[in-house]
Amino acid sequence: MEKSILYQVVGIVLGMLVLWIAPEFPSYFANVIVGNLIFWSSLLILTFKFLKPEVSLIRSKISKLTLSIFTGYLALHYFVYSIALEKLLTGIYGVLFHVSSPFLAMTYSPFYPSSPLTLFYNIILNPAIVGGFPPNYYFELSFYALSMGLVIATLVTANILKVLQYSSMLKRTKVIILAPLFGVIGGGSCCISIPILLAEAIPAANVVFFSPIGDTALFLAYVLLPPLTAIALKLNFDSMKPKIPKNFRISYGSLEQREKTSKEG
Repeated sequence: MEKSILYQVVGIVLGMLVLWIAPEFPSYFANVIVGNLIFWSSLLILTFKFLKPEVSLIRSKISKLTLSIFTGYLALHYFVYSIALEKLLTGIYGVLFHVSSPFLAMTYSPFYPSSPLTLFYNIILNPAIVGGFPPNYYFELSFYALSMGLVIATLVTANILKVLQYSSMLKRTKVIILAPLFGVIGGGSCCISIPILLAEAIPAANVVFFSPIGDTALFLAYVLLPPLTAIALKLNFDSMKPKIPKNFRISYGSLEQREKTSKEG
């Protein structure tokens, strides 16, 4: 294992350890903040090591359009998951507060005792950045939502830039048609194309978040939807790499055999 990756793995484990002992310490809040900062910063650095092609593409295509795609998706993601977290915590603790004046703060929800489930809750739900303004409009974002938003926004932006890159080669074809086609051409028939993902996954998330179908379904959507979306986007990006047909692939073994035969002849 490379040293750089080893450092991130150690950071992830250390962050989990700090969060595990948080319920046993007088300063639960401090432990939750420190533990999550260590955990999520380490995990994000490790994740972006595996997203080098996507990050490189974005850097090479920096423009107003690129920034608009990135910030636009990020804002949408944070809006949806802010509402989801507020609904989850309200379902657990009841109405948390009323907004009488504008505010911005960092808060947490205590979970006891120390256990694998408590550790999981602290990683997913704590701490939360909370802001609001009258009359009772507010947002609430956990480190989990903030981190996943950065990852997915990067993948969404990279995928769209890749589609636009290909569409510039085929000017007569519209992007909305090209996107699903490249998934098939690239051999990624099991992947979700960008238009389908944006049209289906995000509205599906909104249905889950705004429908009274129970806290369990909401929690599962809150936890599972971001990583599943990220995986689908990563697979889709990788599937758009051009593949050389088998007939045109060079077989070094056969070349060596031909050279050997020609020399013997």
